[in-house]
Amino acid sequence: MRMRSQNQQHLLSAFVRVTLAAGAFSLISLNLDHTQSIALSKNLGASETSTRFLFIDLQSHWARKFIEGLLSNQALSNVLVAPDSISQFQPDRSVTRAELANILDIAFGNRNSPKITTRLNEPATKAEAFVLVARELNLNNQSVKTPQAYLLSMYRDASQIPDYAVPAIAALTNEGLVTNYPDPRILEPKDMLSKSELAVLLYQALAYQKKLPFLKSPYTINPNRQLWDRELMQVTSLEVSISRRTVTAFHGEIPLKTYPVAVGRQGWSTPIGNHRVLQTIEYPSWQNPFTGEVIPSKDPENPLGDRWIGFWTDGKNWSGFHGTPNRASVGQAASHGCIRMYNEDVRELFSQVNVGTMVRVSP
Repeated sequence: MRMRSQNQQHLLSAFVRVTLAAGAFSLISLNLDHTQSIALSKNLGASETSTRFLFIDLQSHWARKFIEGLLSNQALSNVLVAPDSISQFQPDRSVTRAELANILDIAFGNRNSPKITTRLNEPATKAEAFVLVARELNLNNQSVKTPQAYLLSMYRDASQIPDYAVPAIAALTNEGLVTNYPDPRILEPKDMLSKSELAVLLYQALAYQKKLPFLKSPYTINPNRQLWDRELMQVTSLEVSISRRTVTAFHGEIPLKTYPVAVGRQGWSTPIGNHRVLQTIEYPSWQNPFTGEVIPSKDPENPLGDRWIGFWTDGKNWSGFHGTPNRASVGQAASHGCIRMYNEDVRELFSQVNVGTMVRVSP
């Protein structure tokens, strides 16, 4: 077989590029009315139009409309499209941490946002991208009161979300800014971030800032459609952490809500181990263990508040969850072995537990 001359190869390459452009334009024209076709033909020479429609690997891609919309920004187009690329966008190629830092800087131009400065050649993860974009948008990470439980109600793999990313991903999800393909309920937070996933996230972030028009996608998570209703789920166990001064209510292995508590002070430690709720009393009275004085129920000075959930006894002394008039003590080691809670919190917990509910107390 004869080798083509260098001039012949250049001519063939030019012919292929022209053919691709003509074919793409013909395909687009079939879907436009006459007026739109005329308008498009006038702009065919513009770099924006050729950039948006000449990517063979985007023609049936799930993220196509987001990517093409994002590439209308020339600065982002310059960094997302390889200079030597004629017909390939490479939507499924992974993005390095250095690339992610550069693209975020171009997209948002926020000099005060934290920058990626380490492991620059390593692939970025989806969780990292979510955290950084949430910061760029200045989202309130406290907007979701129980972010871990909320995410468990939204994603089937929420348990894989790194702790550092939970508040940011919850905030982004709550704003409807998370899109997952092919299953919206599978987040895959530790997977490598692809160009298409980054482009979709960036587009939605810029649309959130009203810099781009809003786009719908069947793969965008609906923040109001949870996998299950946490409000209707029965508490099956309570886990108390002495060191963290918290109690977490669980349904099976799903954490529903965490409350701050006060625990036993030195010499009056809260009993460690596995217990069960033994009694529940609405508006309990309290007897001073030293003087025998009784403070009746509903008295504003009653140390037990207006709810009692007892889970341990030696036949004489008791330990349990209860309210308190001393709100400042919550979060401290301040009780005689009981677990103090804010009155509004113990009322909520009281309505969700029964005699027999498991109580696990750990150091």
